[in-house]
Amino acid sequence: MSIHLLGGGDADDESRWTGRFVAEARERAEGAPVIVVVLWAADAAEGETWHDDYRADLVKLGAGEVRIVQLTAERTLLPTDLGGADGIFIGGGLTPGYHAAVMPAADTIRGLVSTGVPYAGYSAGAMIAGDVALLGGWRIGGVPVVAQASAEGLDDVTLDAGLGLVDLVVDVHAAQYGTVSRAIAIVAAGLADRVVAIDECTSLIVGAGGLEVAGDGSVWTADRAGDTDRVTVAVLAAAPAA
Repeated sequence: MSIHLLGGGDADDESRWTGRFVAEARERAEGAPVIVVVLWAADAAEGETWHDDYRADLVKLGAGEVRIVQLTAERTLLPTDLGGADGIFIGGGLTPGYHAAVMPAADTIRGLVSTGVPYAGYSAGAMIAGDVALLGGWRIGGVPVVAQASAEGLDDVTLDAGLGLVDLVVDVHAAQYGTVSRAIAIVAAGLADRVVAIDECTSLIVGAGGLEVAGDGSVWTADRAGDTDRVTVAVLAAAPAA
């Protein structure tokens, strides 16, 4: 089973970048899977406006029961919320909010993934998946490195301990919001050795076979070039649709 890091975005047919996650959950369940969807919002009423969309999208792709756990500033994720999950899907929104609310159950998530439960993180859910989570921010050392619209309420680019599912720092909405520049700046500043920035409607799948890109866009990688101060940037493209 794999870790599916989704760069955000939506479309009428999301099978090319989310379908693989549901297929793996179906394989584990040997039928229609129970997928636990974890959402965060400032208040529950705001979050509930998204429930039908998440449920409909996953059912369309082959999910059975879609169980939504709505988190808020006061309601964090409990280990019992994930009981019976054949797949874990953590949604998008304000990344610092997700991080604070999901991390109390990090050990449980890692344990379930280690037993073969697939994980999908959409936008914020992808950003908190790594050993180190990128929470947001738009400046490093006072210098802008991305548009302020991508700051998520933070001034300085902020990294913190993540869920520990992959050894990557993850950014999202890459081509659409221009976050590739933030990925490069993080490596150039020595805050991380490798950052990936994932386009919308695109999934970076991390599994036993290494890294695979699925969907309509690309994954941009920023790596430190050996012991130098240079940053190497590369593009991982999705395989063409059959």
